[in-house]
Amino acid sequence: MKLDVRMPQFGESAAEATIVAWLVQPGAQVAAEQEIVEVQTEKSLLTVAAPAAGILVEHRAGPGDAVAVGDVIALLNVAEGTPAQGAPNLTNPAASASSSATEPRPIRSRPPRGEAFLRAAMGDAAFISPAVRARLLEAGLTISDLATIHGTGAGGRVTVNDIDAYLAHGEPMNGVRQAVALAMSRSWQRPLATVARPARMDALLAHRRTIEGRPSATIYALRALAVALAAQPTLACRLYGNRLLKAQSVDLAVAVEIEDGVLTPVIRGVEKLSLAELTIAVGQVIDRARAGRVSDAGSAVATVSNYGTFGLTWATPIPLPGQASILGLGSVENVPEWDPAIKGWGRARQAELTLTFDHRIADGGAAGRLLQQVADLLEHPTKL
Repeated sequence: MKLDVRMPQFGESAAEATIVAWLVQPGAQVAAEQEIVEVQTEKSLLTVAAPAAGILVEHRAGPGDAVAVGDVIALLNVAEGTPAQGAPNLTNPAASASSSATEPRPIRSRPPRGEAFLRAAMGDAAFISPAVRARLLEAGLTISDLATIHGTGAGGRVTVNDIDAYLAHGEPMNGVRQAVALAMSRSWQRPLATVARPARMDALLAHRRTIEGRPSATIYALRALAVALAAQPTLACRLYGNRLLKAQSVDLAVAVEIEDGVLTPVIRGVEKLSLAELTIAVGQVIDRARAGRVSDAGSAVATVSNYGTFGLTWATPIPLPGQASILGLGSVENVPEWDPAIKGWGRARQAELTLTFDHRIADGGAAGRLLQQVADLLEHPTKL
């Protein structure tokens, strides 16, 4: 006989849930209480279990479909008179919708990002055993990496031996490179956006000759970003879950290239330092970083990356996990400029600025205003 599997109630306020991925494909045998589908509510990722043993006949909804509570999401073919688990007196198969057998169960350990979609694409071959999960974690791999590994297990499943064979190719990354890779993977899970605009650099290049230590463009960018964040503190914070922690001082990191990767040492209270003081402070933290004594960004709210030192004019660097933004500075270029005094073309020097930010913390308007102020400060360095 056919047994309906319905979308269960997830609490008093939930009226629907979205199918994320089917864990069992039509035609497969399932056991009672076996998890058959992942669903996403407004608050959490859950699984729905089979109300009885049988054969999954049909999916009534696919990944991405929003299904109302009580609607049929699948059909099971079960033996005549088979009671659903948790409901021994069940006589009406459709009544399984309201039985405890189909109540959602929170996933004990939420699958890493990408697993649900991997399952949807690969079906039973994407089953991940606890041993495989442990080996992935140990090797620094993600669930998405399984799509590139040839599986030799039942149904094409990836085994621990398959992972070891995969890892036998190439050379392992060193510790710094692995740390960078992990940080960038974590950062990329956020919704990031970038705003950009050019800034004239003639006044800055002249101004730096009047300051002790001749501050670099990086120093000016750090100081301008700190002053702008102090005046517009929307992005001067760190995100913890759904809570924003406002910074007590504007601590900024600076990207420093080393032989095996990039380090991001922190300068504390940048908004309180003069250009000359900041020049000394940045020089000290860079020296310590290259000596291997600094390896993280501490409690910085943002980073400055001067990719212009590589001759690059435009890029979109990724902010570190926990940081709200990263300011990028391109190389200085000569651009034509109309001079009304001589009614002819002259030459100006210009650099592109990019600000990549966490879109959960702020919208494009706030980021745009922040970048406009940074550019204005760089174009009028006497304000710094």
